[in-house]
Amino acid sequence: MKKLILLFVMAGPACFAQNHNDIVTEKPVEQSKFSIGVQGGYGHSFIEPYSNYKWMSSWNAGITAIYAPGAHWGAGIDVLYSGEGVKLKSGDYENMSQVDYLRIPLKAIYFFRKYEDDFRPKVSLGPTLGFKVDDYGNKGFTSFDFGANASLGFNYRLMRAVWLNVDVSYYQGFLDVYDLNDVNDHNGNVRLNVGLCLGF
Repeated sequence: MKKLILLFVMAGPACFAQNHNDIVTEKPVEQSKFSIGVQGGYGHSFIEPYSNYKWMSSWNAGITAIYAPGAHWGAGIDVLYSGEGVKLKSGDYENMSQVDYLRIPLKAIYFFRKYEDDFRPKVSLGPTLGFKVDDYGNKGFTSFDFGANASLGFNYRLMRAVWLNVDVSYYQGFLDVYDLNDVNDHNGNVRLNVGLCLGF
C-alpha cells in the first residue's frame, strides 16, 4: 500500500506538468485574412424628405467578401440585389413605388476583441453604389444612386473559419433619384442582415 501511495505522489506532478505543457504549446487559432459568403436582409425603406411614409418592406440578398490583414481592421465589399421603394399615405390615398437596385457597398470595418474570441462585435462605414434594375413601371426614377452605409453588429465563430455575421445597417442616399418633381428625393433604408462566411 505504501508503494502504491508513493507511486501516485510521484506520478501526479508529472501528469500535471505534461498537461500544462500541452496547454502552453497548443497552437493559437490562425487568422483567416480573406473570407467570402452569402448574405440576406430584411427591413424598411423610404424616400426623404417626406414624413408621411408608411412601412415599406425592403430586402436584399447576395454575396459578401472581407479582407482583414490585421486583427482589428478590414475592408469589405458586397454585391446585393436590393428591393426598395416608398409607401406614402395622405388621408385615404396611399401610393407605393417599388424600385430594385444592384447595390455594391464598400466597407471599412473595425473588429473589437481578439481574433481568437468567438464573439467579435464590429462597426463599418463606407460608400454604396446603386444601379437600377427594375422600376415596375414607376417612371421618373434615375438609373444610378450613390450614398453611404453604416452598420453595427457582430461576427460569431460557429467552427474553425466559419463565421455567422449579423448586422443592423442604415443606408442614406445622397443623390436625387426622382426626376419628375422639384424635390430632392433621397433613398434610405434600415435593415437587419444575416450572413455566413468561410475564411481562407
